[in-house]
Amino acid sequence: MASKNYFLALFLFGSTALSAQSINWATDIAPILYENCAKCHRDGGLGHFSLIGYANAFTRRYDIQDAASTRRMPPWMPDASYRRYAHETRLTDEEIQRINQWVDGGAVGGDLSQAPADPMFSNDSEVGMPDQILFTPFFTVTATDDEYRCFVIPNGLNQMAFLRGLEAIPGNHEVVHHILIYEDTTGQGKVLDAQTPNEPGYVNFGGPGVNGARLVSAWVPGARTFLTPPGMGVKLTPGADLIVQMHYPKGVTGMSDQTKLNLFFTPSNQGIREIRLLPALNHTPVSLENGPLNIPPNEVKTYHAKVTLPQTVSVLSVAPHMHLIGRSIETFAVTPLNDTIPLIRINNWDFHWQGGYYFQQLQKLPIGTKMHAYAVYDNTENNPNQPNFPPQTVTQGEATTDEMLLVYFAFLNYQPGDENILLDSTLLNTGTSILQSTNKIAELKCFPNPAQETLHLSFDMMKPADYRIHMVAADGRILQTHTSSAPNIDGKVQEVIDICDLPPGSYFLEIQTEAAEVFTGRFIKM
Repeated sequence: MASKNYFLALFLFGSTALSAQSINWATDIAPILYENCAKCHRDGGLGHFSLIGYANAFTRRYDIQDAASTRRMPPWMPDASYRRYAHETRLTDEEIQRINQWVDGGAVGGDLSQAPADPMFSNDSEVGMPDQILFTPFFTVTATDDEYRCFVIPNGLNQMAFLRGLEAIPGNHEVVHHILIYEDTTGQGKVLDAQTPNEPGYVNFGGPGVNGARLVSAWVPGARTFLTPPGMGVKLTPGADLIVQMHYPKGVTGMSDQTKLNLFFTPSNQGIREIRLLPALNHTPVSLENGPLNIPPNEVKTYHAKVTLPQTVSVLSVAPHMHLIGRSIETFAVTPLNDTIPLIRINNWDFHWQGGYYFQQLQKLPIGTKMHAYAVYDNTENNPNQPNFPPQTVTQGEATTDEMLLVYFAFLNYQPGDENILLDSTLLNTGTSILQSTNKIAELKCFPNPAQETLHLSFDMMKPADYRIHMVAADGRILQTHTSSAPNIDGKVQEVIDICDLPPGSYFLEIQTEAAEVFTGRFIKM
């Protein structure tokens, strides 16, 4: 009996080892790292070390395993069980399992010729030729603590324009933690800048310190540039200034940066639907139900903000904001028909990883909808981000050690059909195809990405079958459909698509097979 158990254990161990060894970097791990990690973890990137190439991944294999298993990296704050978003940078359970198997199986390289091409990153733009380029002044950080420095830059416009996207490219990723960009039509920013004539810009935490300044864009580490659907944009006023607030984190004293801003405008400024960015839920007495914010030491308190919509709107994105002792936040809407619409829930708030999260489709919110935010603040020593020992009373304010409760929304006035506008192909990964229901949805490999003239596609069918390739624009329109015959042998498919005539931008691909399989992918045309 003991002998049988021994051989059974040996068989099971051998099967597990064999399964783990079948996972290799070239075909299993490289696609995960290149899609989710390489944007930051590359030479000159924010991630301090490169994960491009087998040698780099092998050297960092245990770091990769730990970061993936704990979901510490890639950083993605929203609760995926509450709501899914466009452009998600989170690993699936299957991807995490694949990484664990790879590391535990010896982190083998496999046939390196089968690996996807190394991703190429441009210091010029991810999404094409910008319509206007602006630069912040060259600046060397002298502060020894976190610094929020505001640079005032004339927008250079002689007529009204609408932004489809604003791409911020730090000159030194080691220095820049995040960027907020405001429009100032009052001239107050110039006045504040003039008060410190011996240095570029001025220091102000929170907002830019200008009454009436309007947030028009933001950048956080790992963010992808998002271009709005055609016919929509954020309005810019001719002759106004942009106030670019740079967060230079503690520990970068003596380092320098000059950030580039790429502005992408709508082709015309006629008939454009204006996107507005507002903190509809906030800590003012108009919204905060149980304010003001005042969290005594050694207490955990929950605050509730509420607002009723005066009109029907279409929402593109949501962006909560708190400071260091914020612990969690949940935002949802209740329609006049008493339907509850989840908007965002972050269970473990982290001040250092904030961003705006785009919905997969425009979200309609009818007139009379009540919007709610419940934010929890932990002012005890159990909070790992607690700035004070012993804890001190924390109130509403601009400093890092003060607190805020803001939930920004990017929205526009509703028009019929808005709720059908697709913002990102991750909608397909929830099991809902934009074309028809199917039995299986799997990954489509696209390379190089970004691409300029041709795009290579690679996917493996369960069994050979005829298939159709659909190219989809960012607003959900199907641009092209191409039909191909089944591969002759094993279902492995390699396709090359000519994309010379496509304008620069972000596109999605969906491949449907006669065997009811679907493969989805995303690429950027330079």
